[in-house]
Amino acid sequence: MPKLILPARCTGVLPLNIEKPYLVAERKLDGSRYVLYVGQNVDPYQRQAGNTLLSRHVSKDLKHKDRTENIPHVTQVKYSGLEGTIIDGEIMANDFLGTNSVMNSSPRLAVQKQDEKGYLNFHVFDVMVFRGTDIRGLPLSKRRRVLEEVCKRMNNEHVKVIPQFKKDFEKEFLKEVESGGEGLVVKDIRCGYGINWYKLKKSYEVSCIISGFKPGNGKYKDKVGAIALSVYHRGKLVEVGFASGFDDSLRKKMTDNFKKYEGKVVDIFVQEIQKKDKNGIGRLRHPTFYRLKECANAKEITSEKLLRDIQEKVRSDRMKWRRK
Repeated sequence: MPKLILPARCTGVLPLNIEKPYLVAERKLDGSRYVLYVGQNVDPYQRQAGNTLLSRHVSKDLKHKDRTENIPHVTQVKYSGLEGTIIDGEIMANDFLGTNSVMNSSPRLAVQKQDEKGYLNFHVFDVMVFRGTDIRGLPLSKRRRVLEEVCKRMNNEHVKVIPQFKKDFEKEFLKEVESGGEGLVVKDIRCGYGINWYKLKKSYEVSCIISGFKPGNGKYKDKVGAIALSVYHRGKLVEVGFASGFDDSLRKKMTDNFKKYEGKVVDIFVQEIQKKDKNGIGRLRHPTFYRLKECANAKEITSEKLLRDIQEKVRSDRMKWRRK
């Protein structure tokens, strides 16, 4: 059976000075992360006979979601000479909601939506396996050359290599977030796949109240997967989103005794508030856990404060440009 390869996450801590010759940056796209397995009988779960597209998210059966049939203009093409190749990237429409609408639909409806509004693109940024050889241990500088050759051979206008740039990171970051983008992913070209990948994201630090949780999947099955975030709105506690991002130690403590944490105040990083929601406030976009605030008064965590903090652009450490 072909080997399942999990997509890497950005887990590095940004160095104080990122204007180094061995660092490159890419736009952080607001899409959906997928891995494409190229060839016949390459599906790790043996659900597909040909090219296979797997999400980084898992279903209740603990298998990664298969969305191969949702973008046949990418997956139902024979890529001769590339059998056994595995590439990593983001599926993307013109906006995040459009991407989700297509990728979370049935295959028939997904194709219909794209016929009406345009085909999604697969923006690739790395190659993990090349024609059956695992190259994740090679430095990024070499994998990048392989990736560019792979995409050239694929010759598909809907498979695109994400551009990289090697300098002026501050200028590029500010230009990206001011145009509504998420930020940058900074990588060390000397390192293997997933090593020393850093996020530089637009985000704000705000406070919320832990009001519940939803269970995790995969290795976090039967554990707290994400905490529910709420604020007081017109005297009532109203949920505005869910956040994860806490470490395994805190996850275990919350799983063992969640009542101890329910009602506590937490600081989170959030990009913005999407205001189309029946709760009267909106939903937090990409909330990520930052820290517990043991001494904070939950009664002060209101919708007015939440909106004020974001409107006044109370910037988190992620938004500050740090130099030596």
